[in-house]
Amino acid sequence: MSSYLQALLLFIYAAPVFSAGPLFTDVTQAAGIAFINQSGGADKQYIVETQSAGGGFWDYDRDGQLDLFLTSGVRPDSTAGTALYRGIGNGAFSNATAGSGTEIGGWNMGVAFADYDGDGDPDLYLTRWGRDVLLVNESDGAFKDATATAGLRSEGWGIGAAFADYDRDGDLDLYVANYIAFELGGPPFYDRWCKHKGVPAACGPSGAQAQPDLLYRNEGNGTFTDASLSAGIRGPNYYGMGVAWADLDSDGDLDLYVANDGHPNSLFRNDGGRFVNISLATGTAYSGNGRAQAGMGVALADYDNDLRVDIFVTNFSQDHNTLYRNEGNGFFADVSGHSGLAGSSRPFMGWGTFFFDYDHDGWQDLFVANGHLMPAIERGGGGLRYRQRNQLYRNLDAGRFREIANEPTLAAERVSRGAACGDYDGDGDLDILVANLDDSPTLLRNDVADKGHWLLLTLRQGATEAIGARVRIQAGGLHQMREVLTGSSFQAQSDTRLHFGLGTAAEADIEVIWPSGERQTFQAVPADHHYTIHRGVDRLISE
Repeated sequence: MSSYLQALLLFIYAAPVFSAGPLFTDVTQAAGIAFINQSGGADKQYIVETQSAGGGFWDYDRDGQLDLFLTSGVRPDSTAGTALYRGIGNGAFSNATAGSGTEIGGWNMGVAFADYDGDGDPDLYLTRWGRDVLLVNESDGAFKDATATAGLRSEGWGIGAAFADYDRDGDLDLYVANYIAFELGGPPFYDRWCKHKGVPAACGPSGAQAQPDLLYRNEGNGTFTDASLSAGIRGPNYYGMGVAWADLDSDGDLDLYVANDGHPNSLFRNDGGRFVNISLATGTAYSGNGRAQAGMGVALADYDNDLRVDIFVTNFSQDHNTLYRNEGNGFFADVSGHSGLAGSSRPFMGWGTFFFDYDHDGWQDLFVANGHLMPAIERGGGGLRYRQRNQLYRNLDAGRFREIANEPTLAAERVSRGAACGDYDGDGDLDILVANLDDSPTLLRNDVADKGHWLLLTLRQGATEAIGARVRIQAGGLHQMREVLTGSSFQAQSDTRLHFGLGTAAEADIEVIWPSGERQTFQAVPADHHYTIHRGVDRLISE
C-alpha cells in the first residue's frame, strides 16, 4: 500500500462523524431530577474532593421501571448525601430518598447493585471514603444498613465495586477496589498544595500509601468472608479505581479486571475459584509501549463481534484511553491508535465509560465521561480545561471508531465522573446517565432517528437475576455477545438487562449460557420486544 493511500485511510478513519440531527436530548429537569452533587471546596485542595460523583440505573422495586441512585460528597458549609429516584413511568422520576434509608451523608463514591441475599430484589453496595455501606432491600421501598451483620468492614477509601459469583456456588461475591490511605492531617496531604503543570493541585495519589483491594466471598447466609488472601488476590497494593468481571478467556468462570491509577492494571484469571494475576503476560498491565497509565474507568465488551470480550480503560489527560483487543490466544493487543480512540482522547481526562449500541446497527458504540481534577489547570497553558465535554464514538465495524461531532448535548462542558446507560423510558433504546461533580447529573434521552431493530433481555434463575450469564445472538449475518454484569465504568453501574441492536433484521436466534454452564436456545425470536428468560423454561416471556 502506498504511503499516500495509508495517509488517506488514516484521515478517513480519524475524521469525526457529524450528526445529521440531535442524537440525544438533555431531559434531566423534565424528568424530575433535582439533585445537586456537592464535593468539597471550589478549589479542590484535597484529593478526596475530586471524585465523589457516581450513580446508576436499577429497578429496586421490581415494577419494570428503571430507577436512579446518585452519590455525593459534602461541602464545608453544608451536608449532602445520596439520592434515590423512583421511575414512575412516562420517562419521569420522583424523589424517593426520604424515609427509604438510602440517604447516606459523608464522602460517597460509587455503587454496585445486585441481589446478594437471593430474596428477589437488588441490594446496594456504596463505596466511600471511610466505612463502605451495604444496604439490604426490604422489598417495601425501604433499605436497611446491613454492613456490620454481613461482615463487610472496609474502612478504607473504596472506589469501584462489583458483584459476581466467582466460585460458582450460586450466590454473589463482591470485589472492592480501594484507593489510597488519605486522611486530613496525614502526610503528604495536610495543609499544603502540590503542583501539576506549575499550578496548584491536590496532593496525591503519588506518594500516598496504596490500600489493598478486597474480595469478599458470600457464605450464602447473608454474611461475607474476606477471601482476598486465600483466593490469591493479595499482592502488591495499587491505587484501585474501576472494577469489572467477565469471562475473558471463555472458560466458563468469571475473571476480574481492575484499572489502577498510576500503577499497572490488573487482570486476575479465575482458576476454579483461585486467581492468578496475568496482566503482564496478557499485555493488559501497560499500554502497548510498556507504560503504566493512570487507569480510571473500565468497560468490558465484545466491540468487534468476534465473540471474545475486549477491554477499554479511560486514563489521565495528555495520555490516551486504551483499547485492548482480545486476540483469543491468551493475549490482548493495544489497538487504541488503530481503532481511532487514542489521539482524540488525549486532551481529555476520562472517567466513566461503557459500550452500547445507541443506533441499533449491531455494533457496540462507546461513551466516555470527561472532566479534569484541577480547577486551576487552565492557568497552566496547553489548552487543558477543568470542565470538559463528554465523548461519543460510533463503531464503524472493522475495528474502527469515529467520534461524533456537532452534537449539542455532548458539547456541554462539565466535570463528569460516573456514567451509565439504560432504557429508562421503555422505548427500546439505551439512554445515558452522567454524574457530574458540583452540579446536577445529566440524563440524556436517546432520540436517534431511523434506528434499527432491537432486543432487550432479562435473565433470571429462580428469584434472582442471572449475574454472569452470557448470551449470544445471530441476526442479519452478525454474531453478537453480551454478559450480565454489575459494576464496571467508574463509580457507576448500567442497567443489567442485555440490549442488542439488530440493524435491519426483524428476528434473531438466541443462545443463553447460564452460570452453571447449562445452555438454552430460542430460534427466530421477533425483534423489538423486551423478553424475560427463566433458566430451564423454554418459553420467552414478553414484557
